[in-house]
Amino acid sequence: MAKPVSKLGDFKGTIDGITYYTLNGERICRKAAPPSKEQIHNDPRFAAVKQNNNEFGGASAYAKAIRNELAPYLNTFKDTSFNNRLTSCCLKMAKKGRGIPGQRSINAHNLSEALIGIELHNKYEFDKQLKYSPRLQRTAKGIYIDFSGMQPHDLVGTPKFANQFKLIALQITLPEYTWDTSIQKYTPVKPGVAPANTHLTTPPIAISDIPEPLEFYIPIPKNKTHKPIQSNPSPAAHEAKETHILWLGIQYGKQHNGQFIALETGRAMQCIAVY
Repeated sequence: MAKPVSKLGDFKGTIDGITYYTLNGERICRKAAPPSKEQIHNDPRFAAVKQNNNEFGGASAYAKAIRNELAPYLNTFKDTSFNNRLTSCCLKMAKKGRGIPGQRSINAHNLSEALIGIELHNKYEFDKQLKYSPRLQRTAKGIYIDFSGMQPHDLVGTPKFANQFKLIALQITLPEYTWDTSIQKYTPVKPGVAPANTHLTTPPIAISDIPEPLEFYIPIPKNKTHKPIQSNPSPAAHEAKETHILWLGIQYGKQHNGQFIALETGRAMQCIAVY
């Protein structure tokens, strides 16, 4: 609430969030207040704020769906900043989606480069553990990840005492998210189809004896029967697209009494493809 002031002379302006001005001959100070939730939803002056809030909520939901499918690996690989970094990537995807601002579709295909290369842990970057780029070959039914030709010198991040490593491949399949005007939130275009993941892990591989050939094959999940799309979708909700997001991880360890003992250092996981 504005109130009279008399200690700042004729100063007019803002200091520490408090604005000083003259009204009807009186010196007034007023602390800026953020718009209320009701104002954001109903006042045309805050239309841009509402649009941004909508898309941030959608980006958060899409990022959460990705994290849910990464769940088996999060405790091992992620850092404390990963959730925020992933949501930021998803918000960039939303800005490139189809539709009007505030209701644009969210799909990793919108801006795949925003997601490709993101690390689960900023300190443990995948490229600093393994200097080898696998060959990817897509088919109608899946994707091949080929490590043939990889050599021990490609394992540049080998920690002290490590004599083995594992490779992990994870494919996440997600439906597109669009704005549902009836419930005023973003939801999957195919709500009856749960996100899916397919993951494969190699047996422990001796650093000094990498086998040939070394490759993964990850099948694409078959489409399931799903419920109709949202009851009142936004104009962006046509041509629903599923997205496959491919992650690759490495974990070093040592063999002890015939068991693989994972090491705390040298682990990394990165998004390597969107298709």
